[in-house]
Amino acid sequence: MNLEPAAKSLLEQYPPGTSPDLDRREQRIETFGQIAFTGFMIVIGLAVLGLIYVILDKMVFSGDNALAGILLLNLIIFAMLTLAWVVFREDLKEKRMKAARSRPELEMPAATRQLLEEKEFEPIPTVTESTTELLPQENPRKL
Repeated sequence: MNLEPAAKSLLEQYPPGTSPDLDRREQRIETFGQIAFTGFMIVIGLAVLGLIYVILDKMVFSGDNALAGILLLNLIIFAMLTLAWVVFREDLKEKRMKAARSRPELEMPAATRQLLEEKEFEPIPTVTESTTELLPQENPRKL
């Protein structure tokens, strides 16, 4: 069997400028970036936990600057929460843009885009339209 026509038809399904090799390479780079970013976030998280431990040990538990230590802890915790919120929001925005780009847009011909002029129409009469007059009626006053 000659599979060359099938391979050509599969390549035609990809938009111009893309290929399966480029898609695989892009997916690998994306996976590598996610692993690197996750590792970086783990290191940052451990550093923040270490900083929190030092603040608790040296300032709060020793009693030297308990109020300053608590305020510093709150600053660090809320700064990290804000940073996480920004990162998650940007990631969601990027995924939405990628999903919008991957959806093919349908191109409508010019004739299809124009609205058809609306005309008043008269419904076609049906066979059963006037037959209800022929049905027998019972007199509701007879008992």
